Amino acid sequence: MNDSTVANDTWQWYKDVVRSWMEDPGVEEHQGLNISALMMDQAYVVAETDRSVAVYSVSDDCFRCPFELQKTLSAGFDSWWVVDTARRSTWRVYTDTTEQYISLRNTTGLLCQLRPNLGEFGVYALNVTGGGCDMRTTKEPVDIYMRK
Repeated sequence: MNDSTVANDTWQWYKDVVRSWMEDPGVEEHQGLNISALMMDQAYVVAETDRSVAVYSVSDDCFRCPFELQKTLSAGFDSWWVVDTARRSTWRVYTDTTEQYISLRNTTGLLCQLRPNLGEFGVYALNVTGGGCDMRTTKEPVDIYMRK
């Protein structure tokens, strides 16, 4: 390794540290989504489904709270929305409902339950099929702690 490589690696590390402190997503756009429009502690979820469903969530900070409707999804249409990443939450995907709130005990029409680990400025893909749900990361979030 020569001095030039070390200097470039050091400079890149410095830029990454400053970006993380400024909470800079590092890119303006990802797959047609305006990443720079996201605020602190936000991420995008892009969903694809083969049936009409409703996505609900409840924060881990909320004791005995009902699940709240986040987004209704129509079969065959890609949808996206902004989610809060500051606190962990549990998600449920239901068929045949669009109520604003659903009790924790209500499992009628429950297709799947997820506990996504979402990070700031990340982009996540939610795929809903008759067999269940799958969530994957399409753009890694910013790591404000600079962990490797």
